[in-house]
Amino acid sequence: MRHQDRLLDGTNFQRRKATADTKRKVKGWDEWECTDATFQHDYDRKVTMFVQEGSATLTFGDGEMVDIEAGDTLTIQPGVSASWNIAPPIRNLYCYHDTFTSAENRVAQVNWHGKQA
Repeated sequence: MRHQDRLLDGTNFQRRKATADTKRKVKGWDEWECTDATFQHDYDRKVTMFVQEGSATLTFGDGEMVDIEAGDTLTIQPGVSASWNIAPPIRNLYCYHDTFTSAENRVAQVNWHGKQA
C-alpha cells in the first residue's frame, strides 16, 4: 500500500499512514488500549495517535467520520467529541501536542535570527 492511499484531511482530523521515521519517533509515547466495542471521548487538547493494532471508525459530533487501522497516525483537533466504533481490541500510542519536549526546547535550540543558540 502506498502512503498516500491512507492520506485524509478532515475538519476535525488528519489521517496518514505512518512512515518508518514516524514509527521511530512514537516509541516513547504513552499507550492506550481498549477492548470495548464503543468508546466516546471529548478532546480538549490536540492529540496524535499511532494505531499499533486493531481498527476503528470515529464519528465526530458534526457527523464527520474517519476509519483507522494498524499503521495509521491520526491527529485530532481540540474542542471536538468523537464516538469510537472499535473492532476490539485496539492499541494506540498517543501524545498530546502540548507535551512535546521538542516544542519546549525549540527556543533554546534556535536563535530566531537564524543563528544556532
